[in-house]
Amino acid sequence: MEQVKVGMFNLPGIKFEKGSLTPELQQEMADWCKANKCGTQMNEWLWSFKSEKQRDWFILRWFDFWPKDEDPTL
Repeated sequence: MEQVKVGMFNLPGIKFEKGSLTPELQQEMADWCKANKCGTQMNEWLWSFKSEKQRDWFILRWFDFWPKDEDPTL
């Protein structure tokens, strides 16, 4: 997951590695966003938010469900 700026208005966003989210998880996240008016899925790997507060709320809600990169130093 990487925090990015999205579109010509540089809205706060999140970019995932392509193929890292399952279609089921994407749908669950999209449904949650719609129900809570918090963010928009732009495609399978990019999400856009109206504010950094919304982006942070999304991250806090879904962080435990995202695939994690393993740290080889551990």
